[in-house]
Amino acid sequence: MPLIKFNRAHNYLDTIGVPRLEEYNSNVIIDRIDFTEQENDGNLEWREDGVYLNVRGNFQKGFMFNKDYKRSDYGNPRFHLFECSVIEKFIEKGILSRYYFWSNSDLVTVTQRGTKKEYPDQNLNLCSKCRAILHDRNLESINDTEDFHNLLDLNDQNIKEKLEEVETDIYKRPLNWRSISKAYREEQNYTCEECGFGGNDLDNNYDKRYLHTHHIDSYDLINTHRDNLKCVCVLCHYNQDEHHQSNFEKPRLKRELNSFINKYRNRLMEIGNVHIGNYE
Repeated sequence: MPLIKFNRAHNYLDTIGVPRLEEYNSNVIIDRIDFTEQENDGNLEWREDGVYLNVRGNFQKGFMFNKDYKRSDYGNPRFHLFECSVIEKFIEKGILSRYYFWSNSDLVTVTQRGTKKEYPDQNLNLCSKCRAILHDRNLESINDTEDFHNLLDLNDQNIKEKLEEVETDIYKRPLNWRSISKAYREEQNYTCEECGFGGNDLDNNYDKRYLHTHHIDSYDLINTHRDNLKCVCVLCHYNQDEHHQSNFEKPRLKRELNSFINKYRNRLMEIGNVHIGNYE
């Protein structure tokens, strides 16, 4: 499995005192930490669309799976995206961290309980109860860990190798751009990476629309490698360059910009957004 270098997010082991690695396997498993304690400390969140772990200041979307499992009796374990009835039972008994691991990989390693024999590179199926929650919440369909990983757009190496094969929309963006954009903004907690606006500044979920995913190379929209993405508020997005200012002359974008400024002017001044002074 290839090694991937992450520029803004490293393994959560940093925060629990384990020396940092500059590169690590895409199978980011958090091993033997107390998830109940992490949840109480605000580092683990069960959100509407899944479970998130605070990885060096950025909440990363992942899943839970029972790594040490009676595989010879039952086959591979199922993975969980939500605090479903199965997970609730482990939480109620206070044993979630004894059995469950967090990951955001496409393939994981499962061990046989008792013998500790390892079965690497396993693609796990989604828990049926979590699947029902996906359906009830009208979220995108996920069948297995490979589906999950692909929706996160974490496989940057694959993106680099297959750019010429990606199907695009009329704006020359990948057809799954909306999923990629949403996943990236969620990782950044809907917070502008330039001025810091976002997160708790937002009055409601609907105002998340004021945070955009910006392509750093604006002429390479097909490149959704993380190094080419940035979460920015609509005001910072507008002020990237003349190309963006021209785009924002479109009525819809212009209304969104004006709406954002009118609603959050005071907060933008408080945090020192360098552009707000141009809109007296």
